[in-house]
Amino acid sequence: MPLPTLLKVFCALLIMSMFGGCSIYEKHGYGKVVNSRLDGSIATPVELPPDAPTISQRYRPVQPAEIGEHQGFDILVPYRTPVLAASDGIVTRVELSLLYGRQVMVNHGRAAAGYRLQTRYFHLTEQLVREGQAVARGQLLGYSGASGLAGGFPHLHFEVHRLDEAEPALAVGFLDPQLFWIEGAGKVTCFERGREFSVSPTRLTYPVPCRDRAWQ
Repeated sequence: MPLPTLLKVFCALLIMSMFGGCSIYEKHGYGKVVNSRLDGSIATPVELPPDAPTISQRYRPVQPAEIGEHQGFDILVPYRTPVLAASDGIVTRVELSLLYGRQVMVNHGRAAAGYRLQTRYFHLTEQLVREGQAVARGQLLGYSGASGLAGGFPHLHFEVHRLDEAEPALAVGFLDPQLFWIEGAGKVTCFERGREFSVSPTRLTYPVPCRDRAWQ
């Protein structure tokens, strides 16, 4: 590939990572949802427990071109933080992507609205599950990192997708992850080992451990 073309590709990927992908606003911390001009007032209000790792960027649907969309949310966690299954499910994809790095995708049951959900975990440094494997809520899927051109810094980018009814392997739409917590929309719920969680409809727990809470 000629050098000018390579330069154009690099610049395009850089712009995507800055405006349409993952961004960092502050150091690692707990219990905060970072407010920024990018997230604006459109995001679902979020109640984050004080022991939960900070959210640095929320879900954004289509925005003006100069801002771009963000199809999940980012959790500020140090390198090699455990990444946990947000609900019971089946691992459908374990792959390496140029832009999003090491990824794991898990299909779950139906949400309250009746459609099937899939969760995605991006920028991992290590994947510890295989395709077709059944996983339980809170099970270790891998470790966080900064893999992929859009990684940039250690964090977990987490997405929720709606699956096609006719072809369950096909994702047909992005959803705001904040709508699906166990305790209600925007109310982030930490996973705790030994706590009983409802199985149906599918609702989620935080995909990383909260401080001083048993998860293994």
